[in-house]
Amino acid sequence: MKLIQLSKNKIDNPIYTLSTGVSIDLSSSSFPEIIFSVVDSHDIIVRSIHQWLTHLSKGIGLNISVKTIEQYGRTLSYLCRWLEKHPPFPELSLEDNIKYLTRYDVIDWINFMKSNGAESYSTLHSRESCLKGFLNWLTTIEGNKVRSPQDSPWGRHGNMRYVVKSPIAKSPKFITADLVIAILNHMHNECERCMFHTQYDTGLRISELVNFRQEDLPDDNYDPSAKFIPLYVRGAKGSGGQTKERITLISRAVLRRIKSYHNTIQYKLAPDWDIIDPDKPVFLTVNQLPWSTRNASKQFKQAVKKGDVSESFKSHWMRHGTAFSVLRSDIGRSYEDRILTVQKMLGHSNLTTTEIYTQMSPALLTKLTKTENTLDRLEEAEQIRSQTFLSHLQHKEKRGHRD
Repeated sequence: MKLIQLSKNKIDNPIYTLSTGVSIDLSSSSFPEIIFSVVDSHDIIVRSIHQWLTHLSKGIGLNISVKTIEQYGRTLSYLCRWLEKHPPFPELSLEDNIKYLTRYDVIDWINFMKSNGAESYSTLHSRESCLKGFLNWLTTIEGNKVRSPQDSPWGRHGNMRYVVKSPIAKSPKFITADLVIAILNHMHNECERCMFHTQYDTGLRISELVNFRQEDLPDDNYDPSAKFIPLYVRGAKGSGGQTKERITLISRAVLRRIKSYHNTIQYKLAPDWDIIDPDKPVFLTVNQLPWSTRNASKQFKQAVKKGDVSESFKSHWMRHGTAFSVLRSDIGRSYEDRILTVQKMLGHSNLTTTEIYTQMSPALLTKLTKTENTLDRLEEAEQIRSQTFLSHLQHKEKRGHRD
């Protein structure tokens, strides 16, 4: 039982057999360029999964990524492996076992994965979410109405709770501007400092940060007196691994810092893009290459280790810092207005996710809500910029990050 990935121009033998016994030609023009399938223990393609992954592959570059489809395929290969070894209906085929899966079967599968090492909430939840998306698709016309919506493991309207229960939410970390400054000052280059200052300012996830493109920046026609400018975030993380779009806010100070960084010769003359290219990443590495999520996280952790900061500090905590910065500010007329602003900026679909920031001590809550304690976020952004800005001539090294 395994996931297979095929590229049309590299298929040696394009003829495969489906679990229904029918042969198909994967080189046909009806299939996308990249094809994902799951084969059973006899190397026969599981038809329903193949059709779903093919359907998703048609949206590559539009509303889903290759990596997401690959992860979905891998998850469903785990399901098929379990169904072959522990079929709920031993007398039925693999396809029919998928057709008649119940909530009790989903519970058994989740418990099986737990007993085999997949104990992380996020892992189990993402796998259940994938299965839910797949089974829901099987109720559609395109999915041949293999299943009935009334038989969904999550209720006929899909509104039953997930089998994987949410863990008790941990209290978010209270991040101050001084802590942000301490971390940024242990980064080697302005490209890194500018990038993570932007994360603190806007609340972007690190994946959104590295995928931030020139075309997403506000144009030069914004009101120069505005403290904050709406910032379009495309392809943000959404429910079930799907993508969604949202609007956050970027301060005038950080926007100007980005523009200053873009005026450097190193950024302008990056070899893989024209000087004006809407698809050019807003942030490039010191070697003028696109950032990966892994590389950005690594550089952040190195700065944390060098500073007088707890090594448990994660880049995701910068989003907590964004939230607390907004809650301490004069944005909106009330604390409730600021909570709603945080919800929109961080891209929380449900306000209950944002309400984690109300789980704080009475002393801190008083500090956040008293009018005389309000924070000017633009001044905070200017303070961080002035204390962490690094001109190109001040960079400590130019290739890599070795001391």
